[in-house]
Amino acid sequence: MMRRFVVAASILACFSISTATSQWWKVDTPEDVSLFQLGMSINGGYAMHSGDIVLPQAPTCCGGYSTAQGIGPALSIFLRQELGKALRLTLRGTYASYDATFSVDQAIFVTNATEGVTRHTLDTRLGWVGGELLFDWRITSPLRLMFGGSAGFMSPATFSQKETLIVPGTGTFENGRRTRNELSNVELEGMRSPILGAVVGLGFDIPMTDNHSVVLTPEVLYTMGLNDLHTDLPWKANLLRVGASLAFSLNAPEPPMPVDRKRESFIDSLIVDVNPDAQERRADGIERITIDTVVGEDLVTITERLYRTDTLFRPLPPEINAAIAARAVYPDGSQKSEFVINVSTQFITEALPILPVVFFESQAISLSFRYHQVASSAEFKLSDVAPRTTAVHRDILNILGERMTAMPEASIRLRGTADPTTEGGDCDLARNRAQAVKNYLVRVWNISESRITIESGSATCAPERPTRQQSESGYSENRRVEIIPSDVRLLGSVAKRRFNEARTIDPPKITFDPLGTSQRYVTDWSLQATSGATVLFSQSGKGVPTEITQPLTTIVADAMQHATPINVSLRVGGIRNATASAVTTIPVRKDTVSTELERLTLTLFDIASDQITPIAQQQISTFLENLPAGSTVIVRGFADMLGNAEFNKKLSQKRADAVCGVIRANVKKRVELQCNEIRTDRFPPGINSYETPEERFLSRTVQIEVKRGR
Repeated sequence: MMRRFVVAASILACFSISTATSQWWKVDTPEDVSLFQLGMSINGGYAMHSGDIVLPQAPTCCGGYSTAQGIGPALSIFLRQELGKALRLTLRGTYASYDATFSVDQAIFVTNATEGVTRHTLDTRLGWVGGELLFDWRITSPLRLMFGGSAGFMSPATFSQKETLIVPGTGTFENGRRTRNELSNVELEGMRSPILGAVVGLGFDIPMTDNHSVVLTPEVLYTMGLNDLHTDLPWKANLLRVGASLAFSLNAPEPPMPVDRKRESFIDSLIVDVNPDAQERRADGIERITIDTVVGEDLVTITERLYRTDTLFRPLPPEINAAIAARAVYPDGSQKSEFVINVSTQFITEALPILPVVFFESQAISLSFRYHQVASSAEFKLSDVAPRTTAVHRDILNILGERMTAMPEASIRLRGTADPTTEGGDCDLARNRAQAVKNYLVRVWNISESRITIESGSATCAPERPTRQQSESGYSENRRVEIIPSDVRLLGSVAKRRFNEARTIDPPKITFDPLGTSQRYVTDWSLQATSGATVLFSQSGKGVPTEITQPLTTIVADAMQHATPINVSLRVGGIRNATASAVTTIPVRKDTVSTELERLTLTLFDIASDQITPIAQQQISTFLENLPAGSTVIVRGFADMLGNAEFNKKLSQKRADAVCGVIRANVKKRVELQCNEIRTDRFPPGINSYETPEERFLSRTVQIEVKRGR
């Protein structure tokens, strides 16, 4: 029996200890305890006296004193008991200074009936000692309203008195001094006891500790006197106090143990695959929260754990396909799926023209980005310039600099121009453009400044033969610097070495059919053809690809490698970064014909002109010096294709006829001369567009081609 009792007692004790251990840190808060406080307050006081005061001990010849003010300290100790959290009762023992100085002025006659003024001064030293019973009500935490009453007596209660001559500034009373009737520290008789007052005020509680064991309260108190200070005189006094009290709670609860609160989230996802074109979204799951409390020696750790399983709706990348097939397109419109690209090539030696003009952007005085600029002459090699008229013009300043270096006696004149419409023929702008060309030749090629002369106008600096077309194409041709050489050899044609050029391509076009490519989920496509490591052409677009047609130009054909198939790849992109690609190959065969060509291109024709300049005549004469008998000479005329088509055709024929006339005058051998091959339906050799002014100038040309056997 005893053993069972011991076991039961042990179990009960363990349960009690466990319960206490799990809750011991949950102590009472200040809101759970009616606090009993001991404290003190320190205030500054402002005393306000009023009445009709004539002390029997200190009579004056004039009326009584009416008002006075004074400042001094007010000190209290107190006991405070909470009657609830909203109401408190406070018993205060207080000392407060009611010191004040009364004064009144009186008109008098002094010696020889002179008018004067004396000042009667009553200086009181009053210390109120008593008790205050106050209630304070919590209006809103932590602001409190205080009200109650006070009772006490004056101790000490003394006064000092004197009469001072104020006016005149000189002179004395009958005692030979400027003061009389002086009394000092005389005890006031007849002071009332008790002296009663009504007290009202506001306080603002500031807890200095978590358990409110120390509370600081800034406070304002006003005491209104309810009875006279003297038994025989109407004399009342009020007191305003401003300061703070410090209260110590004798029964404050134990300070709460610090609590560290943590929050942890454990979120996982359930993935649900949806259609590729659906939006990815997440649906939050139901939250489950657990709270874990760990009590340490000096810290309580409360961990809140959130568990949730969200659903992620994830679109899958689509599966897309790409397919590509090639068909040859012939001039008669027929097409073939099985074909070989046949390229006929020919060896060519070409003399490319020098266009003696440097063009500028609108309002610009610096060289255009279209011109190849080097830091030093060592960086330029003429052999690196491609055998194309536009490539030669891109390096015109470097070619001119190299030739002026080789011909130290030659010089040039630079004539800057400005467009008359958009730039007003501005001569300052024109001179600055010419100066930019000169600066480059001097800085990079070390050409002496004395060899370069700048011509400038005064009234207008438009070109002598301006382009009059009212469009940006016309305006841009007038923004230039013209180069006039002292020796025509400075602007002679650039002879390019023998090279192999494509003449004919069969078929002239290829159509690429993407039949079999996915129609759904596709966003973009790109097509690229390569010959070895060289990219021949490429196209791209948005959406699903349709049939793609690619012309085969001589430029493309030149880049093709003999016996190396062309690889054409189609890449399609889709939503969700999906991609697919397909490749087809096209065989290539390049053959070189048995004839060889020599070319001379002349680009010295002015706008709408067929007049041959002396430089062109010299170039034609040099070109024909070694012309073998029996050669075929073909003269082709070109225009820039701007303006009237019929006019351009006639102008091209006139230019060809003018060149043929020079050839007939200079050739002494029997040759076959063909002068009727006019090309107004295609670009001149080496020209791919009419977008830039140099391309348009280079298109106003005549090409002389000599065909002979190899």
